[in-house]
Amino acid sequence: MDFSKEAIVDEMMGFFKAKVITSAFELKLFDAISDTALTLDEVCTRCNIPVNSGKRLLIALTAMGLVNKENNSYLLNQSAKSYLISDSKEWLGWLARHIDSFLYPLWAQTAKAIKEDSDQRKTVFGDTRSWFDILYQNPQDVVDFQEFLGIFARPFIDGMVEEFDFSQYQHFLDIGSGIGSLPVAVAKRFPNLKISICELPQAASYLRDRLMVTEGGENIEVITGNIIEDKLSNNNFDLVHLGWMLHDYSPSIQSKILKNIYDSLPNGATFIASETPLNDDESGPLFTTLLSINMLVSTDGGVESTRQEYLQRFNEAGFVNTRVLSIKGPRTLFVGEKN
Repeated sequence: MDFSKEAIVDEMMGFFKAKVITSAFELKLFDAISDTALTLDEVCTRCNIPVNSGKRLLIALTAMGLVNKENNSYLLNQSAKSYLISDSKEWLGWLARHIDSFLYPLWAQTAKAIKEDSDQRKTVFGDTRSWFDILYQNPQDVVDFQEFLGIFARPFIDGMVEEFDFSQYQHFLDIGSGIGSLPVAVAKRFPNLKISICELPQAASYLRDRLMVTEGGENIEVITGNIIEDKLSNNNFDLVHLGWMLHDYSPSIQSKILKNIYDSLPNGATFIASETPLNDDESGPLFTTLLSINMLVSTDGGVESTRQEYLQRFNEAGFVNTRVLSIKGPRTLFVGEKN
């Protein structure tokens, strides 16, 4: 791969664009011009920002293509509307707030994290508690995290529902469900399947409320639990899915999680973990390599792994017939069974 100096500079300055977008979300600028073209003064009045600085932000958003300018009026690019306005189910403002509150401050300490081979929660937040204890202390942060996880999960859900056969199972448990997108999709496709979700207490109450207003979610049971600390309280699940969660923890904790799940399952049950693994030669994918650095700065030893590394942990926990299933979308399924 050949690089010009300009291309490297563009990569280095990428955070400029990220902060323009997250600032526009915070100022509710996208909502202001979602349907009606407004002049500069009208936009700034509606967003309660000074004209001089507001103009700079609008110029940058126009250059990025997210805003269109015509006859001295500004209007949101309609192709991006569903992702940028707050009353849309596809709204990315959840992610914007999570970036500004957590990811951006932590990533500012990346060099220090690499030099120390350690997370930077104490440096950034003055807090030595676990990543999820910090993340879940504020109800709004819980909402933001769960909602943006749901957005990230959506492309994966279609592939899993279409390509994995749920019909042979009686009781499906989803762990780390975000907003319950996968269980809801499964419930619609397989109405005779009993479905439960296991979440941490801080997220469970929000998820129950969310499911009550989600079509297909009203009959899904939500239980609380922590599979790091203990086994599942119910051992009647014959299919368990752990969604994009192993990578949040060190390999030793991953092994503990897998053993707790294995010990909780009845004989004949199937376990699935969905992850975004590294290539076998650890050359990528790019998104996964960046996630691994995100695990470094934020978690207690979380790391991305290759397919073989995940399967080895499955085998060590006791699972048999372990295998990798490639499906449509961004994630890969790791499957094991209990004899």
